[in-house]
Amino acid sequence: MTAPLTAPELEIDLSAVVANWRTLGALASGADVAAMVKADAYGIGATVVAPALAAAGCREFFVADLGEAVTLRELLPDVEIFVLSGVPAGSEDDLEAHRLVPVVISGAQIERWSARARENGKRLPASIHVDTGMNRAGLDAADTSRLVADPKVLDAFEVHQLMSHLASADEPESTQNRRQLEAFHRLRAVLPVGRASLANSAGIALGPDYHLDHVRPGVALYGVDPTPAQSLGVRRVVNLRAPVVQVRQAHAGDTVGYSATHTVGGDRSLATLGVGYGDGFSRAGSGRGHVAFDGHRAPIVGRVSMDLLTVDITDLPTDVAVEEGSVAELIGDTITIDEVAQAAGTIAYEVLTNLGRRYRRRHVG
Repeated sequence: MTAPLTAPELEIDLSAVVANWRTLGALASGADVAAMVKADAYGIGATVVAPALAAAGCREFFVADLGEAVTLRELLPDVEIFVLSGVPAGSEDDLEAHRLVPVVISGAQIERWSARARENGKRLPASIHVDTGMNRAGLDAADTSRLVADPKVLDAFEVHQLMSHLASADEPESTQNRRQLEAFHRLRAVLPVGRASLANSAGIALGPDYHLDHVRPGVALYGVDPTPAQSLGVRRVVNLRAPVVQVRQAHAGDTVGYSATHTVGGDRSLATLGVGYGDGFSRAGSGRGHVAFDGHRAPIVGRVSMDLLTVDITDLPTDVAVEEGSVAELIGDTITIDEVAQAAGTIAYEVLTNLGRRYRRRHVG
């Protein structure tokens, strides 16, 4: 007998994560396929996701910073871990001790890491991130020009990838994608080091021209199409459910929730769910989003509060009984993560990474 749901539950399908990694590998046939597990695997949980992917054969993982890398290294002693923040001052000892690969993003970092290589009398692992138009991270034009003028600087490193990042890959019609690809090819011609790596999840969707030697999928691993109109064929990874804690009747003129933002126009049935922005379910979805009961939608009314939200269940079919203890779907077969994001005025990436620690997490697959 299944135990009743007494708190919000986040179900995570690890077999879907693995299947998505394999699907993306098939789409980028011929390229090595790494896994982005930064931001706690986009909120899914790096400590469960990364071992599952490693067991399936993934050997390369990207994280945002040193702290994430050290945590992952304790779990996975025999994989390559790439640190996107590169070589911040003072990080050299930890990078070496934990056998991490910094993604070098500036001329200062190149000098810092090559100085450590000279001290050790050996080449050190690195990836080189060149900026091709995003103007966020990576060697800027001046640093790149200096590197092109003196590429022997890289002799201090065992270079894994020469990489860049696409700014508009989720907009296939954007001309910036082709401009960045061409800029990357020009740099690749004068810096033929390591594997060429450009595509994230959305970059994979742009097609073979962008796959090159190495791809770095992130959000698609977790069941999100980075370009919703262009499916990659990935499986949903998360299902989010919450229990009904109370059902009540409201009458014409009654208001719902903080600041009385919703006024009831007639006799209505309302259900209060035990989930709110304290769980990472965004307040921005107040009065805009939906939940589902047995495949039927019910609108969120009033403001989402810290621990609770209210939905109007009046118009559900008569055979859908909602009472205390009933279970509502917040993300699943009926309510997609993209719909939740749209209601909150954001993107699915943010919905995922905001999934709170209060959820009872259940891992399947």
